[in-house]
Amino acid sequence: MRLWRLNKEVEIFIAGIGAAQSLLMAFFSFFERKKDFRNLLLFVFFLAITIRLTKSILWVYLDVTPLWMLNLGFMAHSISGPALFLYTLHFLYPRKWASWSLLHFLTGLILLFYIDSLSLEEFWYEGGYSVLLFHQVGYSLTSLFLLSKWLLQKNQNEQLQRTSIIWIIALVLGTAILQFLYFSNYILGITPYLLGPISYLPFIYFLAFLLFKNPSLLKNNTAKKSQNIRLTQHELHEHGSKLEEFMQVQKLYLDTNCTLDMVAKQAKLPAYMVSYILNNAIGKSFPDFLNSYRIEEVKKRLSHPDYRHTKIASIAYDCGFNTLSSFNIAFKKTTGITPSQFQKNHRST
Repeated sequence: MRLWRLNKEVEIFIAGIGAAQSLLMAFFSFFERKKDFRNLLLFVFFLAITIRLTKSILWVYLDVTPLWMLNLGFMAHSISGPALFLYTLHFLYPRKWASWSLLHFLTGLILLFYIDSLSLEEFWYEGGYSVLLFHQVGYSLTSLFLLSKWLLQKNQNEQLQRTSIIWIIALVLGTAILQFLYFSNYILGITPYLLGPISYLPFIYFLAFLLFKNPSLLKNNTAKKSQNIRLTQHELHEHGSKLEEFMQVQKLYLDTNCTLDMVAKQAKLPAYMVSYILNNAIGKSFPDFLNSYRIEEVKKRLSHPDYRHTKIASIAYDCGFNTLSSFNIAFKKTTGITPSQFQKNHRST
């Protein structure tokens, strides 16, 4: 019995650390809100998570938790999903804020209005909590869908740096796990109550680490910089030709870790400028631009006698591709046939 009590105390301590770190993230996001309106959504999200985790801790630690505190925790739970969804939407697909988006927080406002009257026995245990959990899992799945759709797009916004991609993946995935664990505890009855808050701890600390190392995550500078680019058509195509010549000579595409920032650094141009030139002068996103050179290199090797006995997979890796799946998709998109078909056709000629 003593051992169980000690374990529970450790669980509460770990969950408390997660809540405290989430609160710090909320304050940091709030003070950065003027640099990007999305930070206000981030503030609402982290604050809601803080309140929800605090409610969970008090529920386990105290014999009697005040009704208003329980309802405040449920209200915070109800707005965490919409806040994350709207942040994810505006982070991946930048757009102006629409006032109708506030309707996503209607459930939370209703719960706040009845914060002193919604009881456990007559409301939450009678289906209210179940509806809330399904509601939040739905928002988490929608956020995951947005993220998956964005990641699978070939013309995804290459202006988004690798750190930003890791940031949004960790944020969405960590929250989805938290929401599902609350769901699986009450609806499915298969996980401990505090497993959600405990599992959230590594995600929130990882996010804090990313933000500490990259404060620019909360600044939306790319769009403004792109809007300020003023190039004539002649200058645009001249820069485009130089980028193509640069890639042909330097052959950076052979590096599996080649990124937009790497190319921009070698070309001595800002990353947003390179992205702008590729889209407007060459008509390709950075991933497509990069893969076009890799595919051409693969085609040369597949048709060269010296590589007749070399496996296609080895050629793909040597030409800069990280995975066979991405290589096969890119190759067929460019040539209309599979690499093996291309090799077979070329050997027969």
